[in-house]
Amino acid sequence: MTLESIETVEARDSRGAAQPSSALHAWDSFIAAVGGGVASLSRSVGAGGGTSAPGLVIERLDPGFVRRRAQSLARTTTVVSGTNGKTTTAAMLATILDARGTRVLTNASGANLFRGVAAALASAAGDEQAAVFEVDEAALPRVVRASEPAVLVLTNVFRDQLDRFAEPEIVARLLRESAEALPPGSIIVANADDPLLWHAVEDLHPIGFGIQAATPTRTPTTTRREADPEICPRCGAALRYLQRTFAHLGVIRCPACGWASARPAFRVTVEDDGRLDRLRLSIDGVSRELMLGGQHNAYNAAAAIAVASSLGIAPSASIDALGSFVPRFGRSERLSFDERSFWVFLAKNPVSCVTATRQVASDPRIRAAVVLINDRAADGRDVSWIWDAGLEELLGLDIPVFAGGERAHDIALRFRYAGGTVDAVDPDLDALLTRVGAVTRPGDNVAVLATYTAMLAFRRAVLGSRSAGVSDTVRDRTEPVLR
Repeated sequence: MTLESIETVEARDSRGAAQPSSALHAWDSFIAAVGGGVASLSRSVGAGGGTSAPGLVIERLDPGFVRRRAQSLARTTTVVSGTNGKTTTAAMLATILDARGTRVLTNASGANLFRGVAAALASAAGDEQAAVFEVDEAALPRVVRASEPAVLVLTNVFRDQLDRFAEPEIVARLLRESAEALPPGSIIVANADDPLLWHAVEDLHPIGFGIQAATPTRTPTTTRREADPEICPRCGAALRYLQRTFAHLGVIRCPACGWASARPAFRVTVEDDGRLDRLRLSIDGVSRELMLGGQHNAYNAAAAIAVASSLGIAPSASIDALGSFVPRFGRSERLSFDERSFWVFLAKNPVSCVTATRQVASDPRIRAAVVLINDRAADGRDVSWIWDAGLEELLGLDIPVFAGGERAHDIALRFRYAGGTVDAVDPDLDALLTRVGAVTRPGDNVAVLATYTAMLAFRRAVLGSRSAGVSDTVRDRTEPVLR
C-alpha cells in the first residue's frame, strides 16, 4: 500500500469528523520513530542536539506528516512569530499553560523553521494537550497552512537579517499572508504598539497587546537611530508619538490622515525595569516580579498573557505564573564561569542590541562587557546594522569592553568611530575569556552581547557539552526570503 492510498483510508468519529485510518496511524508512528532515530544519531556523533535533522528527514520522507500530526492538536496550537521575542514569548506561554497543569509540546530549542516544527511534532509523546511553536517569519506561511493553529501571535517588525528580509515591509507582508491563511475561528494576537505590524493586520480584527512604561518617553519626532522610519503606514506622513516605549513602538497618531494605533485589549504596566534580572509588571491589579529585565520582555509577557486569556486563563493567573519564569538560552540568561557571572543577551539587530545595551547601562553591578559579532547565515551576512546599534553607550560606563567573534575588528572600528576604544580584540573565545578574567574579579558580573551563532559559541565555550541541546539550531535559520 502506498502512502497516497493510506491517506485516503479514513474512519469517521461520532460527529462525522474524518479520522486517520489504523494504517495511517502506523505510518505516522514509523515516521516519528525514524525522526527519533535521526535525533539520537545526531546527538551521538556530535552533529547537534537533534532538533532540526529529524525534520529534514521527515520532510523528505513525508511532507504531509506535519499537517496530519498537527490535526490532533490543531485547536490548541499556538504559533508565535515576528522579528524579536519569539523564543521568550513562546516560553512564557508554555510556562503559563504548565502552571495550569496543561501538558505542552513546544520547540523549546529554537529550531523554528518548518523542519524544526516537524521534529517537535515527531517527538510528541501523544498525551500533550496543547502545542506552542515559535516560527521564523519566512517559514510562517507554510507552517500556518500545515498546522492550522488556533492562535497566531505576532510580536513586532524590526530591521533584521537584511540579506534575507531586506526591509521590514517584507516581514510585515509575510505576517499578513500568514494571518490570512488561518482557518476560520482562529485568533490573531498582535502588538498594538507597533504601527507597521498593526496596520498590516488590523482589518483582520486582532486582539491587541501593549505596555505602559514606568516612565514613557514623549517624543513627537524621530529621535531613535535604531527605530525604523517612523512614517504613517497608511499615508506616508511623519508619525507623532504621544508616548514611546522604545524604538518605534508606542502610542502613535498621524497628524496628516488621522490614523492611530489602537488601544490594546491587554496592556501591561511596567512598574520597574531597572535591573538585568528583575522586571516588575502589573495587570488587573496584580503585580509580580519576573526574573528578567527590559521593556522588550514586558511586551513578551503581555503577548503571552493575551494569548492565555484567549484560551480561558485570567490575566491575574497568567502574571502570577510568570513569577516563576526562567529565561531561555541567550535571553537574559546567566551563566557561571571562572567564578564570574556572565549575562548573555542576544543582540542580532539594532533594536535588540540597543535594548540590551541600555539594560547593561542601567545596572551598576556590571563590571565588564563583551560584544561578539558573527556574520554566518543564521546571523545575517550583512552586519552594517552595528552602526545603528548604540554601542557607544557602553563607553560611558567606565568598564572594560571587549570585542570578539568573527567580526571582532568591525566592532573595534565601530567603537573607534564612536570616540573610544575596546580593551581587547580577539576572535578566539577562549583567549578572550582569559583576557576578561585578567581584568575582573571573582564574583563580578559581565555582560555579553552576541549575535545568534556567536551566542551559541559562547555557551559552548563556558558550558561545553551541556549546550549541545541547541547547537544544531544554527543550521535551522538559513532559508532565503528576499522577494
